[in-house]
Amino acid sequence: METKNNMMLYQRESCPYCQIVRKKLDLLKQPVLLVPVEESGAERLALIKVSGQQQVPVLVDGSTVVNGSGQILAYLDRRAGQTDTGPMPSNKYGLSVTVKGHYDDVIAKTTDALKSEGFGVLTEIDVKTTLKKKIDVDVPRQIILGACNPGFAHRAMLAEPDLGLLLPCNVTVRETGENEFAVSTINPVKLLAIAGREDMLPMAKEVKQKLENALSLL
Repeated sequence: METKNNMMLYQRESCPYCQIVRKKLDLLKQPVLLVPVEESGAERLALIKVSGQQQVPVLVDGSTVVNGSGQILAYLDRRAGQTDTGPMPSNKYGLSVTVKGHYDDVIAKTTDALKSEGFGVLTEIDVKTTLKKKIDVDVPRQIILGACNPGFAHRAMLAEPDLGLLLPCNVTVRETGENEFAVSTINPVKLLAIAGREDMLPMAKEVKQKLENALSLL
């Protein structure tokens, strides 16, 4: 299978450098065949053969092979005929839905939806009240809920003891209009990229699915 322009990116889903390259490709609306590279297997052997190295990302564009995220970004800009594509878009590191209703009711409904998927709310930060008190600014209503699924948290910290630094998973309820709120959760797959633990990716995907299930109830 090949893209019509024969461009391929050897990459891993949780690699932060690969995420930057994928974002650039999206920004340029550049079609590409994504080749997932595991610790071993045919894709790893193909990567070594084409680039002479094992690290990702590696971009293959016909007979041109470009190693490393910085070099790939520069190459893509040149290929697009521009020296600067402007600021990169915001990272899509969250999952989000829009909910209509009253503020307190949306918070209660969000908490119940999380509970149905095994998440308890350990902390609550009232962003509007805190910012008004600390620096006297007015912002739309927003609350940050620290959600935790004990089973997954235990498994994660057994595999990576310092992962507690990234917990609990933040869930926000943010006012976006009259009786309208964006309810968002962190994307665990994106969060795991910080740890760089490819072996924990299946667990992150499980947690992501549970958070998506919770959002679907709102």
